[in-house]
Amino acid sequence: MATMLQFLVGLLCLTLASCQSGVSSERSGDDYRAPSTTPSKSSDKVLVLGGQGLAGSATLNALLEAGFKVSAVNDNKDYYDYNTLFEDKIENVACLRSAGLDGCFELQEFLKSNSKVRAVVDFTSSKQSLMEEATRVLKSLQPEVYVFVSAAAVYDVSKDSNHPLKEEDGVRPEGREMQHQYSQNNKFGDNMLGAEEALVASGIPYVIMRCGDLVGPRDTTYRWWQYQVWAEHFDIIDSAFPVPEEVKNLVFSLTYGEDVAQAVVSAIRKKVYNEVYNVALEKSFTLPHLLLEMCAYFGLQSTCFADFTQSPESYKLYPSSHQGTLNIEKAKRDLDFKPSTWETVLTETMKFYEEGRGVFTAERDTILTRLNENIVPYLKIQALNDAVTRSEVEVIQPPAITRTEL
Repeated sequence: MATMLQFLVGLLCLTLASCQSGVSSERSGDDYRAPSTTPSKSSDKVLVLGGQGLAGSATLNALLEAGFKVSAVNDNKDYYDYNTLFEDKIENVACLRSAGLDGCFELQEFLKSNSKVRAVVDFTSSKQSLMEEATRVLKSLQPEVYVFVSAAAVYDVSKDSNHPLKEEDGVRPEGREMQHQYSQNNKFGDNMLGAEEALVASGIPYVIMRCGDLVGPRDTTYRWWQYQVWAEHFDIIDSAFPVPEEVKNLVFSLTYGEDVAQAVVSAIRKKVYNEVYNVALEKSFTLPHLLLEMCAYFGLQSTCFADFTQSPESYKLYPSSHQGTLNIEKAKRDLDFKPSTWETVLTETMKFYEEGRGVFTAERDTILTRLNENIVPYLKIQALNDAVTRSEVEVIQPPAITRTEL
């Protein structure tokens, strides 16, 4: 009888959690012990799940600069210069997330030797089951706050909202039928909102960061770098940027990796609990506008052009959400969030990939393969490969142009 009662109570909690987003400040999970206000020798430790991508690597660096002791749980794959950047600076806990945290020997050893961490920062729990596993396994560390880096795509599966999007808009519509219908709008967004809901239901104090499309150095999705190569060598590729009609005029938000790092460190330092924040640039974009900015960097704004196609299956890499731009006033107020300027983001990102052509050859070859398989005419492939892989890399100085026209 007791077992059946526990099952029914648990089922009720999950049902309630599925009807709300991570915005809620309600806590469940009576077994969670509130963080002690008495400092402990491990209170400066932060455990990061992931950390190899553009926002993750920036966050690792920001945490180190802020004086935290950092441990990172990931597959230890050397994306870009990850190992060089963090060798002997962080504790690497090698785990293959797809194989499960329970079976990760190094993580189990970490849990045995650490009774408490100041915070957990999670870049990898991209769906409900992964978040349920992570919060269950890591709850023994009694983190003061669990920071989850989520995505603006959650708004695609949320109830109708105003624009720009505010944090309280990230709530599923009422009724299972409507929830199922909205979940079809964006599978990635549905999974991320499910992860948010699982975190809220865990009872661990949380902060959720909802980001626009992430941009910056060390992008492991390779989206920006593909468009950058396409823009720089538009004359060789000789193919217009395909822009589906459905997104031609869609305005969306971008988020710089360094800005995510800034917001995460601020939330931990300020001891913010049970809050959701939108994190993005002040400037917003349409896809044609973003592509034109890249072309203008190379002085080719009058050369590049787009093909407004009717096919939604065309080679379109941005945006990943379709409900509009993010309102970041709450993050600015609570976290003293100061987003980077677009000029800084554009220049630093373009320079990183331009200089990286001769350094990050595995990543470079990945983006060339994707472009050659999907976009580049067969007779142009060798010319593009030669242009991108040439040994002497000339870093472009962006021309002085009137950006108000872009």
